[in-house]
Amino acid sequence: MIYNKPRDYIFRVPNATAPEKQSKKTKGKAKKDNNLTEIVVIKQKPKKQEIAKIAAFFVTLYLGTVLAFIIPLRPTYSDSEKRTLQEFPQFTLEALYTGDYFEDITLWFSDTFPFRESMTKINTFLKSLSGISTVEIHGDVEGGDDIPDIPLDVDATVAPPTTTEVTTTEPPTTETPTVTSPAVVETTNAQNQATVPTNMNVQSLGAILIAGNSAYEYYSFSNSLAPRFINSVNNIKNASGNKSNVYTLVVPTSIDIELNDALRKDVNSSDQKKALQYFNSSFKNTTAVTGIYENLRNHRTEYLYFRTDHHWTALGAYYAYEQFIYTKGVSPVPINDYKTLHFDGFLGTFYASSGQSTELAKTPDTVIAYEPFNNVDFTITQKDGATFKWKVVADATDYAPSMKYTAFIGADQPYSVIENLDKDDGETCLVIKDSFGNAFVPFLIPHYKTIHIIDPRHYELTLSEFSQNKKIDDIIFISNISTTRNEIFIGAMEEFIK
Repeated sequence: MIYNKPRDYIFRVPNATAPEKQSKKTKGKAKKDNNLTEIVVIKQKPKKQEIAKIAAFFVTLYLGTVLAFIIPLRPTYSDSEKRTLQEFPQFTLEALYTGDYFEDITLWFSDTFPFRESMTKINTFLKSLSGISTVEIHGDVEGGDDIPDIPLDVDATVAPPTTTEVTTTEPPTTETPTVTSPAVVETTNAQNQATVPTNMNVQSLGAILIAGNSAYEYYSFSNSLAPRFINSVNNIKNASGNKSNVYTLVVPTSIDIELNDALRKDVNSSDQKKALQYFNSSFKNTTAVTGIYENLRNHRTEYLYFRTDHHWTALGAYYAYEQFIYTKGVSPVPINDYKTLHFDGFLGTFYASSGQSTELAKTPDTVIAYEPFNNVDFTITQKDGATFKWKVVADATDYAPSMKYTAFIGADQPYSVIENLDKDDGETCLVIKDSFGNAFVPFLIPHYKTIHIIDPRHYELTLSEFSQNKKIDDIIFISNISTTRNEIFIGAMEEFIK
């Protein structure tokens, strides 16, 4: 028997009968011929929807390929990630031989794909439509080392490296990898009448967890970096000439203060309370300010940390200031004595690191600042030696959404000085800090005549060089607990505290 219809499939089986059930996509015709049965399966024509899908796929693939090779469309900077994107590698015979040249080209090709920011936002939005997800994790979660039960043996403390080179193979950092000072753009703020610092260094984070409308950074204790951090702090008094009282404040982050306890117990993040006990008990030649963790926990229902950013709020900083002042033996200034300022629309580092999460974007933060009531003179000195006057708490109303935390002390500048003009005489202090110290410093003004502020990541002199011919009554070291496993920050501390 001969069939002339196109796409017919003919096969013969012995003593077969026509199938009782046939596929929805086929039509079968069977004819019995003696001991053989010929079965003809006639394939249906593809549906129009299937043809459209195939066409759409290849058109998208073609357009994407064309788009990828339009070099002028390739971005060089990511606004959401706050970083410069991969540059096209320079050709060298060595790089060609090792294969690094082509690997770097591949990284450049993927990192600078045209419209990557828009596609990231679209991807995040589409994920939010896939279903209700109350918890998200962004980044690679790295488990921390076991926290020792006994204080560090100071004699066994790891010595600082002999080279200034700092590697970045340790857990993801929470602080700025670069040590260049922030740029200054010659524009004038009508209210502040000063040069507005812009393009501030922005921290890059490790893994973060988003629960509802709030994000939290994971903390991983490091047995290799903790001794180096402790050693740096313990050397402050000696490096400064043994003339000052030294106070140390290590601040917990939001994941152990504000995250719901039921959720926190299942999160692979090191126990910050235990880690703080270990650090505070290991510090020598300094007065460890204790009780910060407990005071923050007691106020955990208040607005202590930003939802979209890794920093604490000024209110959180105030509760740490209370513990410092009690340790110093004086009374804190009541917070109600301050005038409050509100800067709405803050979307910080968590928002950027999450690919601009739609959940975080729904509830932007408000930066609430407590304006100093003393008459002060505040001078910032940048790495190139340029100086300018600024406000201790600047008006951040018109700052970009990601920059509003820079309202405090002009952000992470190398060196600054606050003079309390209401005091004819009084104590002088030096604050050595990371960015958590920015919201803390303004509360010190009523207690000191002069406040020196140094960020060791950006300051070029050593502590011993700075301390020469200066009378410093108190040295206050303050950083968040993530700096204890941050090799960039620890390396800067080791270079500064010599």
